[in-house]
Amino acid sequence: MGAQMPERADRRFLVLSRAGDKSLHKTWIADSSVERNWDLQLNAYGKDESRVQDGDLPTVIDRGTKFDSIARHFRNNPDLLERYDYIAIPDDDLLLSPQAFNRVFEIATEYDLSVAQPSLSLNSYLSHPIVMNVPGFKLRYSNFVEGMACCFKSSYLKRLLPLLENYSTGWGVDLVWTMTMEHPEFRSAVIDEVQVTHTRPMHTGPLYAQLRREKRSPKDDVKKLASNFRNAPRAMFVYGGVLADGREVDGAETMRRNSAHLLKIAHQSPAWIHAYRFGAVMAVRSVTRSKYLPQTLEPTTAAPLWLMSLF
Repeated sequence: MGAQMPERADRRFLVLSRAGDKSLHKTWIADSSVERNWDLQLNAYGKDESRVQDGDLPTVIDRGTKFDSIARHFRNNPDLLERYDYIAIPDDDLLLSPQAFNRVFEIATEYDLSVAQPSLSLNSYLSHPIVMNVPGFKLRYSNFVEGMACCFKSSYLKRLLPLLENYSTGWGVDLVWTMTMEHPEFRSAVIDEVQVTHTRPMHTGPLYAQLRREKRSPKDDVKKLASNFRNAPRAMFVYGGVLADGREVDGAETMRRNSAHLLKIAHQSPAWIHAYRFGAVMAVRSVTRSKYLPQTLEPTTAAPLWLMSLF
């Protein structure tokens, strides 16, 4: 097995990826001429351990599902949450450069985001058109950040560990984790300056194969989690943004620009029907919900105690 590369004491950020036998993480570090501001660590679930020995920190083998494995990782290594300012948890089927990770961390720090993600390129497989790249923006503030490419302020990720432990499929957690903080407005964003490509068709990874074997539906997790809140979000919104030139725009303009772009390029996307429909809905919301801002979620009295502890 390959030797571990020593982590750099001056690196303030960590990329922790669940890596399988077909992981693309090698492309993230292929260009050794790039000065990275982040360390790489792999939390591996594949069968061939020789494929996952490229990290700066020692590889951890854990063949659970994504988020319960990630939660165990930080429970067993709490020092990581103190050592690094931000931690990204990308899926292993994302194609991106080391510069891309650099900029995600730099922008998240500049705007003091608690949750963020890079935008998805036009040719990506995707479930949620809201995270598709919109040219002309540096970032769009959003009440939704997808689990596929999420990045967290470490202190906030520490608070979210009970959520990850209790919803192992990951479905539903990305619908709420931008709103479990006090004053959630302008604390989460899709970063359009950075694009990544999701290379695997949706619902085809090892998690979904396991769920099919167990005859489980991840949609049950979504319903169960939403039922714990009085004001669970019913829609995905962008509610403000920063343009590439640094100018800030309000929710109405952000939605108008976002909608116009989706309607223009929807036919080029693998999920074109979904993209077109969401673009049309967003056009309506730019008028009817132009003042939307996210609100802190309110647990019901029936919510479990561990969930109450998030607030």
